[in-house]
Amino acid sequence: MTRPTMVHLAIGIAALALPTTALAHDDHTAAKPASKTQTVKLRFAAVAGSTPVSCDAPIAGLGTSAQTAQLKDLRFFVSDVKLVRKDGTAATLKLKANKDYRVAGSKGSVSLIDLENGAGACAEEGTPGTNASVIGTVPAGKYVGVRWTLGVPFALNHTDTSSAAGPLGLSAMGWSWQFGRKFMKVEFADPAASGTAPASGGHQMAVRSAAGWASPVYYVHVGSTGCTGNPATGAAVACLAPNRADVKLAKFNPATQQVAVDVKELLAGNDLAKSPDMMPGCMSGPVDPECESEFKALGIRWSADGKANGKPTGSQSVFRPINR
Repeated sequence: MTRPTMVHLAIGIAALALPTTALAHDDHTAAKPASKTQTVKLRFAAVAGSTPVSCDAPIAGLGTSAQTAQLKDLRFFVSDVKLVRKDGTAATLKLKANKDYRVAGSKGSVSLIDLENGAGACAEEGTPGTNASVIGTVPAGKYVGVRWTLGVPFALNHTDTSSAAGPLGLSAMGWSWQFGRKFMKVEFADPAASGTAPASGGHQMAVRSAAGWASPVYYVHVGSTGCTGNPATGAAVACLAPNRADVKLAKFNPATQQVAVDVKELLAGNDLAKSPDMMPGCMSGPVDPECESEFKALGIRWSADGKANGKPTGSQSVFRPINR
């Protein structure tokens, strides 16, 4: 073999060795592939204006007569959560499994937000466990807003609570005479109430309290009304007023913010101490005058004649972003 040939062969062997060394180095230092999804926790916090509230302490300044009241219940269902990108497109939050507070399946997904702890005035129907967040995953990316539906999807709503899974089986959130659930259940007790009288449906009829309230309890129960058809017999169910609200927060960062649930704003248009009808508060009926201001605050259409009731208006004031 001539000398030039030997030189060329040596150079070729060295060249072949270099990629192997470089490849080994790259394998050792290469970054891991970016995750295709990210976990999002949509947190909620109960407030009255700027003051945090709970079952353990009275809440001052509620309603048109600035009543002091005790929180008795604060639970609601959240479904169809979407994170919104800067360009306006949205990604559906895929719920993480949780047998107590979340249901996800082919018929829809829903989470129960439970901001009562079964203590104090919440002891009657409350539970010690709480859940202040909706947790799931979305495609990795940057999101600037969030939207969701206040309520239970129709396909999941009209089922028997005794055999339903997770939070849909919670009897305290069932609404048997409307063939569904209470989408939102917020109740306030008069701290000076002298007594109650049991009534049908597990509610309390009007009994004047020591502090002068028309009833010891003020109710805000939101659910579908005007429903016909019994799902237990296989009959199709239809409701004149679905009473689900579409909530949109155009500017929201789930990494640094949470959602305030403002009970002061919810009650701003009504007097807790006085009731124009037998059942104090709003029970979602088309002839319930106290529903007008509370539905407006939640973003649900309401009118005394019942026409076009129960549709989302797209404008609400109860939910807003606050810093954690």
